[in-house]
Amino acid sequence: MPKSTLIFAGNQERPSSHCASITELPGGELYAVWYAGTHEGHVDVAIVASRLGAGATEWSSIEVLVQKPGQPGGNPVVWFDGAGKLYHFYNVIVDPERKWDAARFYLDTSTDGGRTWEGERLFDEEEGMMVRHRPVRLSTGRVLLPAYDEKPWEGLCYISDDNGATWRRSGRMVSESGCIQPAIIERDDGSLHAIVRPHAQGRAWECDSVDQGETWTACVPSRLKNPNAGADMIRLQSGEVIACFNDSPTKRTPLTIAVSLDEGRTWAGRHDLETEDERFSYPTLMQADDGTVHLVYTYKRVGIMHTQMSPEWLREVAVK
Repeated sequence: MPKSTLIFAGNQERPSSHCASITELPGGELYAVWYAGTHEGHVDVAIVASRLGAGATEWSSIEVLVQKPGQPGGNPVVWFDGAGKLYHFYNVIVDPERKWDAARFYLDTSTDGGRTWEGERLFDEEEGMMVRHRPVRLSTGRVLLPAYDEKPWEGLCYISDDNGATWRRSGRMVSESGCIQPAIIERDDGSLHAIVRPHAQGRAWECDSVDQGETWTACVPSRLKNPNAGADMIRLQSGEVIACFNDSPTKRTPLTIAVSLDEGRTWAGRHDLETEDERFSYPTLMQADDGTVHLVYTYKRVGIMHTQMSPEWLREVAVK
């Protein structure tokens, strides 16, 4: 069964938390980031981080990574590239009156697991370009960073063919009502499949690419419900695809895990992780080297929850 632990429960200084990301560092240490402050978009919102050492049972006290006076932070994403470098992508709202339309997109990197940083740099000069999910390394070696343009509500990717040294934009993901925050997997035939958050409540959008993310098909309704909220999807080492999302057209509850045995075409089984009439949102999934699946998500818009699941348990979900 899944095992859950609060990474951060909120406090008087930072009563609201949201939008967590997680990655595994060398030696099995886990590293999580999110944004926290008075509320989303408030001028005191900072991007913070916490660690869970290999074999440890408690996450460390939070560390502030980014806090710019009068400019709220948001949507941090961490990714360890497997070659010694930790990437931290994030957004900063430069004009709180314009909210996310005025977000600037930054990148910082570290070669010592986030203990020191090389110095932030602007990742894209255009305001409103945002990130939500960690990069995906394709079988060809290409790296895709799922992203979106907040202004027209369109998804896209940043593409790197030189292990993250340079990046360029892909074609857009477009739907009838607008779509952002794509989560992407690669299928056995080399094609890509994405689920994308809708602007209207109801169902997630989905689309595909047959040219390694250069272009994307028009979005169509997915089998997965979505109340205009973030969702995530990854492919496991064993080939199954799992998604975490709100299985409701209108509410950010329940928070549900679904398992697919056919690369995200259909969903074989589901399990509700949270069922209270509360807000459980913005899940991020990651599979560690030992096979354990880790999930972080916003817990009641106050704290950040960490849940661990075994591949064996997920296979049981698939055949329920």
